[in-house]
Amino acid sequence: MQYWIGAFAVALVVVIGYAGGPLAAVVTIAAFLVALFLLWARELGFKGAWEKFGLQTLELPPKMENWDRLKLIFADENKMVKACTVAVAMIALAMILPRNLVALVYLAAVAWGVFEVYRANSAAAPRPGTPIN
Repeated sequence: MQYWIGAFAVALVVVIGYAGGPLAAVVTIAAFLVALFLLWARELGFKGAWEKFGLQTLELPPKMENWDRLKLIFADENKMVKACTVAVAMIALAMILPRNLVALVYLAAVAWGVFEVYRANSAAAPRPGTPIN
């Protein structure tokens, strides 16, 4: 079932993105991938997500052993749907609002996502000087 949801999410991002033009399709795919990475990073931390998926050793063109690690990114259906929603919402805003304003909204959304990752990971980490129960 997860392959169908993944295929639907990617197809939706490409179709909606292409409705805004070829450049919008590229921006939408980038927004989808950034949102998906930030959702994983919120759970694992930036370094944890980067290392879990082996992005530090990713080579282009991808080899067969890299595909197994990349499949892990698309394993969680909820994260796929959330990332798809973010990407489609961003391209919808790009079709309604002026491009300058949309660029600010994109940057604000990424900044908010990074802030959420830091907030989620700092709450779980023990603070120095605090007593241990």
